[in-house]
Amino acid sequence: MDLSTRERRPSIKEEEPLSFVQSSEEPPQIVSDLTKEIEKLSAELQELNEEYVSLKKEFAAYCHWPIASNFFRKCQNSDKWMRVYTRMQTAKSFEIQNKAIQSGVVEHNNSKLCKRQQFFFTLVKLTHNPTDLDLAFRFNINESTVSRYFHSWVNCLYYKLNERVIIWLLISELKVAMPMCFRRHYPNTVSILHCFETQIQIPIDRNDQAATYSNYKSRNTVKYLISATPNGTINFISKGYAGRKSGQFIVRNSGYIDKLKPGDWVLADKGFEVAEEIGLRGAKLITRFKTATQLTQLETEISRNVSNVRIHIEREIGCMSMKFDIMCGPVIMSNLNTFEDNVCFYDKIVAVCCIISNLNPSIIPLE
Repeated sequence: MDLSTRERRPSIKEEEPLSFVQSSEEPPQIVSDLTKEIEKLSAELQELNEEYVSLKKEFAAYCHWPIASNFFRKCQNSDKWMRVYTRMQTAKSFEIQNKAIQSGVVEHNNSKLCKRQQFFFTLVKLTHNPTDLDLAFRFNINESTVSRYFHSWVNCLYYKLNERVIIWLLISELKVAMPMCFRRHYPNTVSILHCFETQIQIPIDRNDQAATYSNYKSRNTVKYLISATPNGTINFISKGYAGRKSGQFIVRNSGYIDKLKPGDWVLADKGFEVAEEIGLRGAKLITRFKTATQLTQLETEISRNVSNVRIHIEREIGCMSMKFDIMCGPVIMSNLNTFEDNVCFYDKIVAVCCIISNLNPSIIPLE
């Protein structure tokens, strides 16, 4: 065998050095970038550790916070009593909503009720509107503390959730979950309009008495314009107006018309004579026919269809009045005073009731 013909393999010393062996040290720029990245990650880790320690302390305090009310202790894990006293469908729904909003309320060390109990307390007040003395007895707190808790939480719910829950959706978004009764006859409907009134205390000033007197209710009231989507979600609630104001006046001055887009349809009762204003936005107002003469067969059919779908918003308002006794009145005059944000406290209460209603399942079936 001739070994001289074999291909001579290079020795290890003769082989070319590997690429990572070629440079004995990294370029200075890469080292500098890696150092900065390590410092950045170290800072983020430190922040996360601090947040973890803070949350751990908060959780420990929450677990050991005494439940001052036997009333809350009996309701906190019961779906049945949560539905009765808060209108939340389950105890888990209550916990989810509480976790989402509690960061907006400042908790004082001397507070007898923790945030969770305060939120429950607020829902009970909205739902059943018991007297301050009754709530003070149920939650074992001072009567003066009741008003402070309630005002703090209503303000928190209003400012944190109003623009996130009461939102105006486009027609393309509404059609995804539009009930069949609207798809058949009014597929471009974005809003169903309605006005409702709440009784107030009789004002002392005679001019205020005249301005708030409602001929429809035969009492002094505050009036609101409310709008709902075809699936029953409230997408607009106006501020309160004196009960003597007409529905047309509120539509024109509440900012409702500014939300309409070309091609939108609005369903309303025949008392809303705002077709011209809505038409200027490129939208269309659909109402029942209003005439002293007998309607034709076509007009009768159209009026019947409008009534059949408009009944949904009336059901929604009726359910809200049944769910939230605080919306039935009478409203004390101090809650109607307007402050620097141009929103009176009762306007915030009505908006919060609409928010909670939107967070619950709709009463309108899809089919």
